Amino acid sequence: MKAGKRMATQTSAAAEGPTRGTGLRERRKNEKLDAIKRAARQLFATHGFHMTPMREIARVADVGFGTVAAYASDKAGLAAMLFVDDLTHLPPLFVAPIKPDRPVLDQLMDDFSVSFQFWASKPELSQIVLPMLNTSGNPHVQTIMERRAHLRQCLIQWLDRAKELRRMKSDFDSEQAAELFFSLYIHSLHEWLSADLADHTLGLDRLRYLLEIPVRQLEL
Repeated sequence: MKAGKRMATQTSAAAEGPTRGTGLRERRKNEKLDAIKRAARQLFATHGFHMTPMREIARVADVGFGTVAAYASDKAGLAAMLFVDDLTHLPPLFVAPIKPDRPVLDQLMDDFSVSFQFWASKPELSQIVLPMLNTSGNPHVQTIMERRAHLRQCLIQWLDRAKELRRMKSDFDSEQAAELFFSLYIHSLHEWLSADLADHTLGLDRLRYLLEIPVRQLEL
């Protein structure tokens, strides 16, 4: 009986060993990644993106340079990684009920403003990450692009609901209109960043100006 119990205990320990080891490795891996992200945020905020070497990020994170490079091959990729983390804190956009007593343009601007302010809150890093969105195969960039595609789809559905509620005309293609509105948003964001302006409301005013005519042409 005792021998049987010992064998069962040994078998159980052998089965749990790889799982326990895998869990420990994953925890250490996550701890290192968190340390890298904290170091990058701290150094980017203190010295700026361009004045922060990757090796300094590794030193402050107390990891090897190769460990940092394993998560991000360059600083731009690391910046994209930080953006992906921050994007998870953004609320869903273009999902709120359409208000019957507010102009359509005002309601569109409510949601575009949230996204605009997100990018405007970190202008130096935005200037690095935004140009990567159409050219980079970085997995973090791909995540940002997937979110952008989801946001565009939410806008299409928002326009469809506006049609159903007779807030907008029904004889236009919602996907085409969403593409136009989103393109104007991206253009305004790039324009504001390129102008190196401190006040993001100037960029939002520009976006509103560009959206005004097409939105009013489609609004009932």
